[in-house]
Amino acid sequence: MITVRLPSALRSGPSDTLTVSERVSSIAELVDILELRIPGLRVQLDDSVFNFAVNDELLLHHVAEHSLNDGDIVEIVPTISGG
Repeated sequence: MITVRLPSALRSGPSDTLTVSERVSSIAELVDILELRIPGLRVQLDDSVFNFAVNDELLLHHVAEHSLNDGDIVEIVPTISGG
């Protein structure tokens, strides 16, 4: 089971947390599952406005291939920029 925390911009309901019980081994597979639950999510994620963190570790490289394990907590984090 993977727990996914969503920012308000990506939520499809009142909860900020989704539980994925399907077996997923990578962020890419997780996005496939999430796209089924929240149609259009993949397009929003491809906009480079969001990053992924797994167990409080921000992923910066090769995100799609990052492996996941049962019990992981994945957070989709909005990118913050300023000037």
